[in-house]
Amino acid sequence: MAYITAPEVREIRKELKKEFPKWKFSVRNRNHSAVQVDILKGTADFAKDMRPEDDYHQVNTYYINRFFERDNAKVLEKIKKIIKTAPAKAENGREWYDKSDAMSDYFDTAFYYYISIGRFEKPYEVI
Repeated sequence: MAYITAPEVREIRKELKKEFPKWKFSVRNRNHSAVQVDILKGTADFAKDMRPEDDYHQVNTYYINRFFERDNAKVLEKIKKIIKTAPAKAENGREWYDKSDAMSDYFDTAFYYYISIGRFEKPYEVI
């Protein structure tokens, strides 16, 4: 069953701050089964990867390299790696894993994670 604790979410937040000191993130625990990472401010220009009428963008984490330019894709892949590895640094924490098998309707993952650029009510800012 997917489950993530508050200390594991804190470790993700701490690692993101360490890796991206000038950036601003919102890292939230969603119902103890998922972590939501919103990129609020940063030095990357994601505008060219988004539709002009959109203020925010929900990232499809399976196709980052397909939908984002090379530099932006590298940043998002680094954020994804931090989300997967940082929880192991918490006490009794564990790295992300996925042993799911959709063919047999068996879902076993450490936790779910979502990445978005900006929020619905607060667009992403380039600094």
